[in-house]
Amino acid sequence: MGAPSLKPPSPELRAAYEQAFQLSLQNPADPPTLARFAELAIQIGDMEGAISALERLLLIDGDQADVKLELGVLYYRLGSVDTARMYLEAARTSRQASADVKERAGTFLKAMAKK
Repeated sequence: MGAPSLKPPSPELRAAYEQAFQLSLQNPADPPTLARFAELAIQIGDMEGAISALERLLLIDGDQADVKLELGVLYYRLGSVDTARMYLEAARTSRQASADVKERAGTFLKAMAKK
């Protein structure tokens, strides 16, 4: 996988992101709304916005291993290695985690250990 694309998001993606942002402000405790906003925020490059939405999801339901995995990846991408490690460990050790989530979290943790 190469470097991320530096081209600006399409007008359609930007509009969908703005709409999802407004909906997340109107419904700050609605999990599907938060998940949709986080997904679009990642696509548009708003890592901080995605993190905020995902952390709100954890406030609603604290044992979502897939959300913890995504937060770990996002914090890693932002250079917050300690916070990334905390979320990745939580995802890897969660009783709710699927085998895929545990494996992906473990892969990231191993890659982080090599640096």
